[in-house]
Amino acid sequence: MSKSTAPSAMHTSSSASHTQSFSLPQQSASTSGEGGLDLKTGKVVTSSLEDQFKAAFKLVDSLLQEAGVEKGIGGAYIIMALVLDMKNEALLMKFFKEIYPDSKPTFMTYAVAVVALEGMEVELQAEALVP
Repeated sequence: MSKSTAPSAMHTSSSASHTQSFSLPQQSASTSGEGGLDLKTGKVVTSSLEDQFKAAFKLVDSLLQEAGVEKGIGGAYIIMALVLDMKNEALLMKFFKEIYPDSKPTFMTYAVAVVALEGMEVELQAEALVP
């Protein structure tokens, strides 16, 4: 068995660092961090946390469909969520599983101190293949 060496000083800490690289067989689409905005007004949905989370999924879904991803966010292979309170991750995942029960992307959630707009509780970023 050969010994692995770190490719740079950045990877020499005692914690595990892994990098994966792969070729995509087709074009991909990626959204930036998108919040729970009303698609008609462009304003942050503040009626409830649930409504804001649903609006964020709806916005990302719409953007991916516009980019040619037929299933929208349901076709994403990676989704990243930035939330102000990690306690809200369960609610976020509940809505995702209800809306897209057959989708199983890599889903990462991070707690952050701030997101883009006042009143916003979540930002979603997604990547998907364009057929």
